[in-house]
Amino acid sequence: MAYNVNSYFIFLPAVALLYQLVKKERRWWVLLGASVVFFWLISRQLILWAVVTAGITYSIAGWIDRTQVQIKAIDRSEKERRNALKEKSRKILQLGLLGTVGILVALKYTAFTVETTMQVVRYFGGNGNFSVGRILVPIGISFYTLQAVSYLLDVYWKREKAESNFFKLFLFLIFFPTVMEGPILQWSDTKDTLYSGEPIQGENLGLGCFRIIWGLFKRMIVSDRLNTAVLMLYRPEAHYSGFMIVLTAVVTTIQLYLEFSGTIDIVIGSARIFGVKLPENFRQPFKAKSAAEFWRRWHITLGRWFKNYIFYPFTTSSLVKKWGKYGRKHCGKYITMVVTSAMALFPVWMLNGLWHGPKWPYILYGVYYFIILLAEVALEPLGEKMRRLIHVSDDNPIIQKWHMVRTWVIIVMGEMLFRAESFGQFLSMCRNMFRGSFISDNLATSMLSLKLDPGDWFVVIVGTVLVFIVDDLLEKKPDLFERFPKIPTFWRWSVYYGLIVFIIVFGAYGAGYQTVDLIYAGF
Repeated sequence: MAYNVNSYFIFLPAVALLYQLVKKERRWWVLLGASVVFFWLISRQLILWAVVTAGITYSIAGWIDRTQVQIKAIDRSEKERRNALKEKSRKILQLGLLGTVGILVALKYTAFTVETTMQVVRYFGGNGNFSVGRILVPIGISFYTLQAVSYLLDVYWKREKAESNFFKLFLFLIFFPTVMEGPILQWSDTKDTLYSGEPIQGENLGLGCFRIIWGLFKRMIVSDRLNTAVLMLYRPEAHYSGFMIVLTAVVTTIQLYLEFSGTIDIVIGSARIFGVKLPENFRQPFKAKSAAEFWRRWHITLGRWFKNYIFYPFTTSSLVKKWGKYGRKHCGKYITMVVTSAMALFPVWMLNGLWHGPKWPYILYGVYYFIILLAEVALEPLGEKMRRLIHVSDDNPIIQKWHMVRTWVIIVMGEMLFRAESFGQFLSMCRNMFRGSFISDNLATSMLSLKLDPGDWFVVIVGTVLVFIVDDLLEKKPDLFERFPKIPTFWRWSVYYGLIVFIIVFGAYGAGYQTVDLIYAGF
């Protein structure tokens, strides 16, 4: 089962009906039961790994909490005892992180690590034939593992109290709308709503249904239709050049954005029906004027996780502080700033690439953004001097448009690398972009080979334009969706019926189309 198949739209109303029928104090149990069933349907017995992760997280958090209570009870004058307990608490945390992250690494990265090692051995003439075989990985393991890590760290840092009910923690980790593609939650995001058992309210139901329909529009009108073209563009035997490679980069970016953001709309809408308001995961990313701003708008909860649990702790670490002190004394302010940025950004982007999966294009995708973001930091002083020299401010409309177009190029090239089957394929595409005539004589034949007719392209263009118009409105009025249930009834239902009719008439389903897997579900 996935969020874009018919069975989900039988499952969700059934859960909502049962939720509404039971008593308030039992409603979160309905959500837990639904989440267990949902997880079982997509991963079967692999749910046991989620149970193990939840058990480790629950036990370690409780242990840390009890240790911190002991520390608080000791008089401040007894520094030795307090320090001993603090050290114990730190080691308990390390044990918990080793357990939760260790499961993720063992299941998801063992085969990749062994295969890479064997390739190196074979390269140097050794007998690298060892293989670990196929390791089954539960859907969503990267998402719920990050949530478990954030919860443990928040308890350790005293931002949150350890939850005393194991089943509430388990629900937080595997809540069925979020377990496959996020958003990546922190305990504070849902602790006040996920277990409250408030009845389904008309406004939440209306807003939830609207977000679900909007998400289906993004997926079925544009993303699922473009998926046919993307599969053809990335065939190993495909040999495109010039305009077709540019088209590949653009189509890949649009397809991925509307697949992921459309699924997140369905997820947010599903949770909102139950009164659970999830954090937004996208905020008009193509309005960004730099790569750094793009990542503050794209997959927001992943960026928030890396910022809170990797970037900030690392920038305040003793290593960075020592370098800062040494650098300012011996290397100057600029070099110190650039090296400090590199030290902080490198672990974030290496882990970002690895988090997406055991595949070299994903890892190099992280390296790509590390280089781009570091270059932005390093070149910003030069850019500022150039603007002062020509007497142009940074908010000049022409400068703003240039920054936006430059960022679009960075984005589409990054997504082409992300989608490539191998780094070799990506390099080949980059070379072919500058080979032959930009627009070849057989362009019409090349376009037809993508298995989309002119009518399909027309629907894609209209759907994409509509999505970007709504994104533009959201940029100006961020609460636009929240205000939707309050608009006049006639206009509200016109939007509902218009989207539904558009999906029914022009949606990519039925003969000639296959159900498109959720891209991020594999992470």
